[in-house]
Amino acid sequence: MKNGFKVIDSDLHVIEDGTVYETYLAPEFRNRMPEFLGIGPTNFPHWRVEGQVIPPWAAAEEVVGPQKFMDSPTEDIYAPIRARGYDAQSALAAMDVEGIDVSVVFRTFAHMVVSIDSLPGDLATAYCAAFNDWLVDYCAADPARLKPAAIVSLHDPELAAAEARRSVEDKGHVGVVLLPMPVAGRNVHAPECDVLWREVERLGVPLLFHGTSGGASLDYASNRFRDHPNFRTLNHAAAFPMELMLAMGSMLVGGVCERFPKLKVGFLEGNCGWLPWWLHRLDDQWKKYGGGEAFRLSALPSEYFKRQCWIATDVDEELVRVVIDEIGDDNIVMSTDYPHADGPYPHATEEFLGLPGISDQSKRKILWDNCIRLYGLRP
Repeated sequence: MKNGFKVIDSDLHVIEDGTVYETYLAPEFRNRMPEFLGIGPTNFPHWRVEGQVIPPWAAAEEVVGPQKFMDSPTEDIYAPIRARGYDAQSALAAMDVEGIDVSVVFRTFAHMVVSIDSLPGDLATAYCAAFNDWLVDYCAADPARLKPAAIVSLHDPELAAAEARRSVEDKGHVGVVLLPMPVAGRNVHAPECDVLWREVERLGVPLLFHGTSGGASLDYASNRFRDHPNFRTLNHAAAFPMELMLAMGSMLVGGVCERFPKLKVGFLEGNCGWLPWWLHRLDDQWKKYGGGEAFRLSALPSEYFKRQCWIATDVDEELVRVVIDEIGDDNIVMSTDYPHADGPYPHATEEFLGLPGISDQSKRKILWDNCIRLYGLRP
């Protein structure tokens, strides 16, 4: 609790290590195990996966300077956390500092590993399963406060559905996380993905889109900036919101929310200030073109969003007040982004509570009530 407000972090993060695959990868795939390369010059752990370095820029000179510049102000804060290997106890201690009661725990690098378009479906699913099992053991440090969210990939939607089922029913994950960009040309509203949406809807957990700055997918917004000046700033600025916008368009205009009206969908860690304009744009374009589209919608895109979608605000995002004015406060949750150094730990919840133009009633919804509904957690 912070200043009288109960707090749920909608997507607190882990920093994975070599044990994810060395210990948890199924035996039949160990001959294709990602090779852990340790901490690279950009201050991130990295792997070699099927001949590719993940994240792709882990040793890139053009990223080293910007990353060191960004990391340096908080080096003293994160040094002891890094020395502990970003373990669960250090995360719980950070939650205590921030006044966070419960966190839903997300990957950082494990989804980068399965962002390679050419991975066979069974191998990509095995990589996901290894992380999902590792994360359950991580969260076992305090299951009441740490809630795991499973990853899947769209390399094989049927296998992804099976992994979602295993993770939720057998392992206790509270959500299913997906990268927002296409995989091998497959968009999220492709018909073959319905098997996954149907299963997630049946499981009653949310489908959660969360981007990454280290994707290897060829159809990925920020890779167009590779090997050009100021890549890291453009990469980080563009990847998260742009890919979420496009995934949201696929889910709303592509008919997924129409076909699966009980599916809960979250769009996390890509800001929310763009949401009113994007929904207005989607509504406007549907009114102009939708009558001639092959798949008809029974409602406007914005109506689907308000019915079954949530979006996360960063704690320092002043434009959230505009979103509340335009869309309301029922569909917004909060993320501190711990332990990523571009987040404002140890003052994240303080920053959110200090945002101007937001009522205490709205803050309570965003910090607690809306996340309870999104994840189906018991109050």
